[in-house]
Amino acid sequence: MFVDRQRPALQPVALPVGSLPDPGEFLPRECCGLLAGKEKLITVIFQTRNAAASVDKYEIDPAEQLNAFEDIDRRSLKLLGIYHSHPNHPCHPSALDISRAFYPDTAFFIISLVDLQRPRIKAFIIREGTVLEE
Repeated sequence: MFVDRQRPALQPVALPVGSLPDPGEFLPRECCGLLAGKEKLITVIFQTRNAAASVDKYEIDPAEQLNAFEDIDRRSLKLLGIYHSHPNHPCHPSALDISRAFYPDTAFFIISLVDLQRPRIKAFIIREGTVLEE
């Protein structure tokens, strides 16, 4: 899996509006997945199972992650983002999110469901414990 280490710290990534699965369908658990594409445009969304099956943490199912990475390579795409929801918390990475941010050049999209009528989404770059909003 190729991750572009030359990407600047804050390179905007385009996420088409309404393209993510409805995170409310997974309540009370967090949902999660991978986002791939070319350049700065996300073209493929890999909805994955939250192996943690938790209300306050996510773990992308390892087999599904491997399958997605193989598909990304096969299509000559790049991993551009990882998304997950916060059913009961705002759009900001938790301490656990920060400690598990293993892809420093990938955008982390967080969907807050605190207000179910108006879900919020924000993107972050998390690098060596530092959080930058995209």
